[in-house]
Amino acid sequence: MKFTISQKELADTLAVVSYAVPNKPHHPILNNILLVAEQQEQQILVTAFDLSLGIRIQCKSRIEIEGKIALPAKLFTQVISSLPKQDITLEIVDNAAIITHSCGKCRIQTVSPQEFPSLPEIEGKNITLPAIKLLQALEATLFAASNDENKQVLAGVHFQFTNSSWEAAATDGHRLAVVSGTIETDENLTETTQGNADSNTVEITIPQPTLIELQKILGTVGDSSECIISIDNSIAVFTLPTIQITTRLLEGDYPKYSALIPQQFQHQVIVDRKLLDHALKRVGIVADQKNKIVKIICDYQHQQATLSTESSDIAGAVESLNIKPQDGYQQQLVMGFNIKYLEQALKFPPTNEVLIHINQTTTPVVITPVDGILNQLILVMPVQLINNNSTAMKEDAANDNEEVVATEHISSTNEVNEEINVAAEAVEIEEDVKDKNDVMKTDSSGQKNTAGTKTNSQTSANSTPKPRGRKKKVAAA
Repeated sequence: MKFTISQKELADTLAVVSYAVPNKPHHPILNNILLVAEQQEQQILVTAFDLSLGIRIQCKSRIEIEGKIALPAKLFTQVISSLPKQDITLEIVDNAAIITHSCGKCRIQTVSPQEFPSLPEIEGKNITLPAIKLLQALEATLFAASNDENKQVLAGVHFQFTNSSWEAAATDGHRLAVVSGTIETDENLTETTQGNADSNTVEITIPQPTLIELQKILGTVGDSSECIISIDNSIAVFTLPTIQITTRLLEGDYPKYSALIPQQFQHQVIVDRKLLDHALKRVGIVADQKNKIVKIICDYQHQQATLSTESSDIAGAVESLNIKPQDGYQQQLVMGFNIKYLEQALKFPPTNEVLIHINQTTTPVVITPVDGILNQLILVMPVQLINNNSTAMKEDAANDNEEVVATEHISSTNEVNEEINVAAEAVEIEEDVKDKNDVMKTDSSGQKNTAGTKTNSQTSANSTPKPRGRKKKVAAA
């Protein structure tokens, strides 16, 4: 194999495919990058695959001798990125890659390409989305995906596709982000790609790490580019003009999140997104670092919102900004929010103003952009303030119906506390058993000593035994 290519193009390509090189591979071959030179197409295919995420990029180059070889990913990437920004030539001689550049040469030992795993080939139906819309969808949902390894199905973004529309959603149990739009498909979806009983609907959940890398790649392609999504069984492939990303899908039933979204609202308020975001950041500096709770008072009569927070009577802050009520309500609404969740909800809408939908102070609040390109909403659960003068809080369980739906699929705070209690009881039982075993061993040892010498027995009988007691159990938070 022998080819010539621009150093910058190859370095940029290796930087992207390196996302799919695992840190701790299951097999040594996965530490390598596969290069395939195609003389007819005058291009090389650069591939990395960790058995869950695969990235393949096409690079135009001058191919003199076609071939295929695998090279150590980290070493090869470092070498190429350090070379002068000129054309370089790579040639395989005696199972070694000889890299020739304007200042010299470099030699890297190769690995047999036959051991490198092939990317899965799928025959599913294709769904076409503009790259810019897919990028906005990821920006609007990825932040709400769960980072908890125990909630695997929530550690990604759930997509629903029909013949004419698509929807993406992510939740971690505390907030929910949903975005939707229209799509074009090459043909009607068939039974082989069904995700549920609806023959026109496909549902898949894509892992968060895959979408993070896809988001980076989408940010480098043109706004006019399109992304073709191919789905087949447990595999999805995203195809861009010169890049192909292959990923395995998450297994399990995603929660029916639509039941959590209220269909009607009693109050609606328009707020400047950036002003509210900046106010949250300022009061968040002095907020209690453990809970990070802000109290918001919406004064409909004076069209003003007041944000306040305290930190154990040591620090506090108050901020005010104008609001635009969209109904005739004339009283005040007092609500509490986790500052982190509210800030993230305001970070990703692409408009200057957002519309906040409210029912009661302890029911889900929905935030939508005003005149946004996509249909987008972010649901945030408020927290219940202990009293109107304090920002101390406890997690709100919403109303009974919402609690049933939420806890059916997502562990609630109570369930987590129960798990902590069970773990504490297990430790307590283990300590009891250990204490009993120690007593049994001591008794057995005492009997042996009595049989051996009478003096030792009397001495043991007259000695004061050490008091035994259970180790103090650490209170579960």
